[in-house]
Amino acid sequence: MRKFNFQLPFFIAKRYLFSKKKHNFINVISLISMIGIMVSSAALIIVLSVFNGLQDLVEKSFNQFNPDYLILPKEGKTFDPNLIDISKLEQIKSVKSVEKVFSDMVLLSLGEKQTLTHVKGVDSAYPQRTGIDTILYDGFFDLNKGGRESVVLGAYVAGTLDLNLNQMELIKFYYPNRTRKNLSNPMESFTTLFLPAAGVFLSHTQYDEQYVFVPIEFARELTLHDNEVTSLELFLKEESNSFSEQKEIQNIVGDQFVVKNKYEQEELLFKTMKSEKLIIFIILLFVILMALFNIIGVIGMLIVEKREDIEIMTTMGMKPSQIHTLFLTEGVLISLIGGLAGLFVGSLLCWIQQTFKLIKLGPDSGAYIISHYPVLMQPADFFYVLTAVVVISFAVSAISIIGLKKIKTNNELYR
Repeated sequence: MRKFNFQLPFFIAKRYLFSKKKHNFINVISLISMIGIMVSSAALIIVLSVFNGLQDLVEKSFNQFNPDYLILPKEGKTFDPNLIDISKLEQIKSVKSVEKVFSDMVLLSLGEKQTLTHVKGVDSAYPQRTGIDTILYDGFFDLNKGGRESVVLGAYVAGTLDLNLNQMELIKFYYPNRTRKNLSNPMESFTTLFLPAAGVFLSHTQYDEQYVFVPIEFARELTLHDNEVTSLELFLKEESNSFSEQKEIQNIVGDQFVVKNKYEQEELLFKTMKSEKLIIFIILLFVILMALFNIIGVIGMLIVEKREDIEIMTTMGMKPSQIHTLFLTEGVLISLIGGLAGLFVGSLLCWIQQTFKLIKLGPDSGAYIISHYPVLMQPADFFYVLTAVVVISFAVSAISIIGLKKIKTNNELYR
């Protein structure tokens, strides 16, 4: 059985594509198709890279709040930390510190202003050990300022309360009292405590409107819990997402507790962002598909123009399958060149944005974490885009050569 020779169809397809004839209408249409594929491929790479940059920015912002590993009870809200051998956790080589945390929803009041937020009770050395004090916006990240218990608020919470750190006002904390109910005077059903504000933090995330930091003893007193915690937070010396490390922690804490890494702590957010990226990819893929459909017209016109060549090639012994491969290769070449050019142009524009930060977020860009659109190129995106272009172009080219009928032995084409 004779082997199929791909070299000849490829050589002829290449000659058709790069014909030296001037003012060749087919070449002009082919060039327009290439440009369309190039522009749409470049646009897809740019949009995906900007999305990657935004996702990376969000991840870094959340990483300031999220511990490397979070230990939560499988049942209930609180637990006794003595149920876990914390000393064993601290003996893990990669562990920097193990922090006890008590968190719950409370009502804050200052003057006429009120807001619901999460209070996060931590040890006084927690800000320094975890590095969260680096996002301080105003005042001090000191929960025992001058030996006196204090609160550090998220910027949005502070704004809602119209907080002025210079006035040293006391913020009221309200929490439902589990042991005291008074229907005639509902306010007596709440435990009420006061704290001065020491500082305000700004992370540009949802935590600015959801959290305030207080000493853990204050949080326990407010919620009427003695030595319980709502979670344990593990911080590592170096960032890691090792499965074996997580499994080791899980073995120490036992089946009564759940150990979550950084991704699992914000699982819904990251799954949503991945879904959004996939939707964007599919939508822009349709734009590429529309550009690729021009190939049907190009190959159709090429078949009509090269009828005499087809008859000559048939006379010289070329099989119908080889002639089909010729025009199929023509379509794939047009798409591949356009796709590669698009990837080059897209990566060049992304590099320019990364280097020179030309495109700003808007007139009020100073209000954001960064002033420009972030860009992060990922090799996987280039692979997916190029693969999609080649696969779709192959399918479209295959459709376009349906118009090429089988060749009769007398060298005539079916009409």
